[in-house]
Amino acid sequence: MNKIIVSLLAGIAIGLLVAPAKGSETWRRLVDGLDEYKDKAIEGSEDVYESGKHLMKEGKSNVKSETTDLQDRILS
Repeated sequence: MNKIIVSLLAGIAIGLLVAPAKGSETWRRLVDGLDEYKDKAIEGSEDVYESGKHLMKEGKSNVKSETTDLQDRILS
C-alpha cells in the first residue's frame, strides 16, 4: 500500500513538471480527477459494507445452528 502511495505521489510530481498546461490548470484537473476516484471509492465501500453485513448475519445464523445441534447431541 505504501508503494502505491509513493508511486502515485511521484507520478503527480513528474506530471506537474512536464505538463503542457499551466500549473494552475494542471492542478485543477488533478484535483478533479482525485475527487472522481474518491467518489468511486466511497460508492464501492458501501457495496463492500453491505456484503460484509450479509456475511456476518449468515455466519451468526450458522454458528447459532451448530451450537444448537451440539447442545442437542450433548444433552441426548
